[in-house]
Amino acid sequence: MNIYPSSDNDLHSDILDQSTEDGMRKCEQKYFLEVEEKRRIDSSKLLFPIYVDYNKCQTSEQLFYELKNWWTQTKGRAEKTIDTRIKTARYCMNHQIYPINWFNFDEQPEQVINLLMYLINVEYKNKAKQTGNQNYGINQIHNIWKTIKTFAEAKGVDVKWWGWNPPARPENKVKIIPKPVTVNKLMHYHYSNDKYINALTKTILTVGFNSGLRPEELIILQVKNVDFENNCLIITEQKKRYRNRQIRMDPPILHSHQQNSLSNYIYKWRTRITDNPDGFLFLQKNGKPFPSEDALRRYLARKVKPVWKPFSPKKMRDWNAIARLIRTKEKKGIWDIREVTKALGHKHQTTTEIYIEFAEIYYENDKYDWLRAVLKHQKCLMQDYRSCQAILTNHKKRSPERKVTPVGENGPMGEYKQILPLFFSTNTEKRTSSTSLTKSFFLSLRVGVGS
Repeated sequence: MNIYPSSDNDLHSDILDQSTEDGMRKCEQKYFLEVEEKRRIDSSKLLFPIYVDYNKCQTSEQLFYELKNWWTQTKGRAEKTIDTRIKTARYCMNHQIYPINWFNFDEQPEQVINLLMYLINVEYKNKAKQTGNQNYGINQIHNIWKTIKTFAEAKGVDVKWWGWNPPARPENKVKIIPKPVTVNKLMHYHYSNDKYINALTKTILTVGFNSGLRPEELIILQVKNVDFENNCLIITEQKKRYRNRQIRMDPPILHSHQQNSLSNYIYKWRTRITDNPDGFLFLQKNGKPFPSEDALRRYLARKVKPVWKPFSPKKMRDWNAIARLIRTKEKKGIWDIREVTKALGHKHQTTTEIYIEFAEIYYENDKYDWLRAVLKHQKCLMQDYRSCQAILTNHKKRSPERKVTPVGENGPMGEYKQILPLFFSTNTEKRTSSTSLTKSFFLSLRVGVGS
């Protein structure tokens, strides 16, 4: 194939075509820029700007302050998230080899890519060899990339045109959760000699394991969110712009006088700390709510980890997800994802589908309703775990039916052809039928023999 033009006329036509295409491309770019300029909103006239004005920020701290206001006021998202990303931005800005200048990072994206590639191939790779964890630093890279995308969004820059994406995170194939008997123990353990602290810890664990709430949802739960009439909890989701969702709870969690129920905590223990019948549900000893979810994590870690070392608040949510899936399997014979997705507040059903693999593993060993089992603590703790499965499922084995051998054609009852059954237990000869039935039966025998 001849790739060279055959004549000067062909060469001239190729150059003309190329120049025409370049000119058309430039005209299109100019047109789109003019359209975007006309559509651009004057941010100075807005109460809260759509983008952050980088030009009026003199220092990095001013930029971070404006970014935080933009994130919480304009975007309406959680303050904790932007605090974490600002902390990551400070780390990138102060990196010794490839620091990032957040004022012109979009003009020189090479500085961002160089930092990320250096961390992946040099810094985190060496630490992975030292620790023996081949996936060391993957989560950190994703956190840095989220921070970069946040700063780019605040400036109106689309980073997808950079042509770089972080490496995929390894899929988690292990979830360690406690058995129902271990949950029994955690819910009824004696954590402190202080009666209120003991009741507070037990109630938080009872609600956490049976509802699957996130830590940030537990600390903002209020008394008015407990619906005793309909056996429901009204949950406020901070990470979803304070959207409310309603989940149904088993009645013993709300009303039982023997369990660590919410009614016991609200009317018996909470009244000892505060006179206010409303407000936050879970209060500390000083009468104040937990200031943050980290404070709740630290509180539960001090109390529960000595009893079960792998404990974390995330374990409660994982356990509840698997237990709810097992309940749907017991009742309906299928893994009902829709019901569990609604109860846990997942945005996508694919998030709930991750738990099915682990629910199948745990269900093979313990085929009964876990949520119901954790409420039957006294009998379970006194017996061996395997031998108490009948108690957990509440299935009672019926004793075999024993009939009286008839005498003659119609038996000793004369005209009675129907022989009333007598029930005996499997290990003794104690009758389990009612007293009235036994008396009437022997009375009919006496009448039949006398006739």
